[in-house]
Amino acid sequence: MPGDKPDPTARGFGQGYEYVATGFAFAFAILLFGAGGWVLDGWLHTRPLFAIAGGFLGGFAGFMNIYYRVKRETEAGKRETGTGKR
Repeated sequence: MPGDKPDPTARGFGQGYEYVATGFAFAFAILLFGAGGWVLDGWLHTRPLFAIAGGFLGGFAGFMNIYYRVKRETEAGKRETGTGKR
């Protein structure tokens, strides 16, 4: 009905799927940077140097993506509840 409140479990499922997508983005960053390093290794004949470095770089980039997302959501939650700095 139009006057009903939205179901709180529906919002929970939506947030859960957002975190699943963040996990996939983390894994994809590792694979993408690792594959780029693998290609660079093949071109420079330095296997597995850049593949390993690319995997670590992708892991760092994925971690920083998660870190800034959680930080942004935490600050937004503080603003909503009014407990943030003024």
